[in-house]
Amino acid sequence: MGKRGRAQADSGELDLSSDAQPPAPEYMKGPMGIKRRKRIPFSQRERLGHETPGTVLRGPQITVDCECGEQAELQYGDRWTCPSCERVYDTSNIPRDQYEKIRKLQFRFRLLPIALGVVSISLAVFFTLSGNIFAVFILLPSVIVAWFMLLRPPHRRRFQQAMSDMPTWDLRAEAQ
Repeated sequence: MGKRGRAQADSGELDLSSDAQPPAPEYMKGPMGIKRRKRIPFSQRERLGHETPGTVLRGPQITVDCECGEQAELQYGDRWTCPSCERVYDTSNIPRDQYEKIRKLQFRFRLLPIALGVVSISLAVFFTLSGNIFAVFILLPSVIVAWFMLLRPPHRRRFQQAMSDMPTWDLRAEAQ
C-alpha cells in the first residue's frame, strides 16, 4: 500500500487537512521500516486466567463481602479495610485447618491435568527424538480429545462434589 492508501481515513476518503491529529499509534516502525506491534509492559497485560500468581501453592483466594456492598479477594492471613465504610476484615480468623483442607483438595485435583500434560509432552519429545514424528500427530489430538471428552467432565463433577462438602465461613468485621 502506498502513501496515499495509508493517508486514507476510515471512511475511505483522503484526509488532506494539515491540522488532523492521528490516533494514538498501536504500532511502531521496527528495523527497516517494518510495522511492529507495540509491546505492553508485563504488569499491564491482560491476564487470561482468573487466578492471581501463587494461588496454586498458597491456596485459593477468599472472597470478602462487606456489608456496604464492596468486595475483595484476599489471601489467607490478609487484613482488608473497606474503602467505603472503613470496616476491617481479617482472614486469619478463619480456622487454619479448615483452610488447609480446601488448599490441599484444590492442589490434589490439579495434579491429574498436570500429570496428563507432563506424560503427553514427554511422549511427544520421545517420539520426536526417536524419529517417529507421525506418532506425535496422532498422540496430541488423541490426548486432547481424551481429556476434554472423557476425563474432564467426571473430574469436574468430583471436584465440585468435594468442594460442596467443604465448610464456608461468615467473616465478620472487627470491632473498631
